[in-house]
Amino acid sequence: MIMQIDLPAGGLPAVVFGAGPVTVGDIEALAAGRARPVLSGDPAFAARIEAGAARLKRPAGDDDAPHRLFSWHGAGLDTPFTPEQTRAILAVRLVALCQAESGAGMDTLRQLASLLEDDKLSALVAEDQALIDGGAAMTGLACLAAVRARSLCRLGGRIAALAAVALDGNASHFDQALFAARPYPGTLRAAGWIRDDLGEGTGAAQQHHLAPLRCAPQVIGVLLDGLPWMVSHIEVELNSAGGDPRSLDHAGHLTFAMEGMKNAVTKLAGLFEQQMALVVDACAGKGLPPGLRNAAAGHGLKALQASVSAWTAEALRLTPDAVIHKAGTGMIAARDCLRAVELTEQVAAALLVAVRQACALRHPDGLPRRLGAGLLDCMARIAELVPFAGAERRLDQDLRRLLAVIRYDGAALLCRARIDLS
Repeated sequence: MIMQIDLPAGGLPAVVFGAGPVTVGDIEALAAGRARPVLSGDPAFAARIEAGAARLKRPAGDDDAPHRLFSWHGAGLDTPFTPEQTRAILAVRLVALCQAESGAGMDTLRQLASLLEDDKLSALVAEDQALIDGGAAMTGLACLAAVRARSLCRLGGRIAALAAVALDGNASHFDQALFAARPYPGTLRAAGWIRDDLGEGTGAAQQHHLAPLRCAPQVIGVLLDGLPWMVSHIEVELNSAGGDPRSLDHAGHLTFAMEGMKNAVTKLAGLFEQQMALVVDACAGKGLPPGLRNAAAGHGLKALQASVSAWTAEALRLTPDAVIHKAGTGMIAARDCLRAVELTEQVAAALLVAVRQACALRHPDGLPRRLGAGLLDCMARIAELVPFAGAERRLDQDLRRLLAVIRYDGAALLCRARIDLS
């Protein structure tokens, strides 16, 4: 759990290992460098760890066994984990060793905590690491996927509101009474976000929204309602004795959670792709230039729309359950889910470029002040990151800036508050 303990001015909060359950958010904070690892100072914790190490002590005269084991497992060819993923995996492994069921003593725990705090990371090759400790690898990736999927939900609500503003749409489509007829909590919450962002309305025209906007809360709501049980499965795995040689790691629960998360996330990618098509469409745009080009000649955002279609197609390709008939496939499921999240973030970044352009064309003097304060702040931030495209130009750097914000500080910069996963 994250605690503020003995911090100098401006210091990072501490995730305390050995003092209680660790959460998905704790692991993500450590991986992102927003927290530091600290071992519990409780003497009872140290005594329990040393007792476990003594009980599971390696036979005398076999000091070279760890080196042989690691060398023997060096048979993978996959891409190395990123530094962020490596930190998440090391943090998960430290949680497991703190259960005192792996034979590791306090010295080992201190060394691992030090590596994590000092950011002394070696390149972990994905397949090698999965062979040695697949539990830590799959759970670390699952933690990252869960937090980023949750941020995508909130971002999806904000994007829907911006698209409604750009298309001069109808705020009444998100009225609470409509969604109360089928009151899924996540759908109600997503509709409430959009309603708050739209404030008193989006204009006098009040046209009928097409499904990609009108039904956004239902698509977002599926993931919102699924995340609590998905996170609960991940956190059971996270706080288990993954290094216990007596335990069997089938990973069925985590695999099931990650497959469900992947499916719901890719539906968000499909939603964003359809919203992109609306924003650049001459008919749906109601007066906006086709393709959102800002001149009589030119192709506008057609190339960006093509990229969106390609990313969405790749995300949807990951949707079929490829691991249902195999045991121990949590690593595959976690990796595929995280990839689906990454692709959906790319689609979201592209859609933000399009709605930024559309809103600027619809409201050249600035967004109406009747809109929600959060939406106005968000649009101001997007305008800082993405200059208005008065002429055709490259957009890759704009996309990379937006993507960095979405992935690493999206809730703070675009949505003003990092949202709890509970």
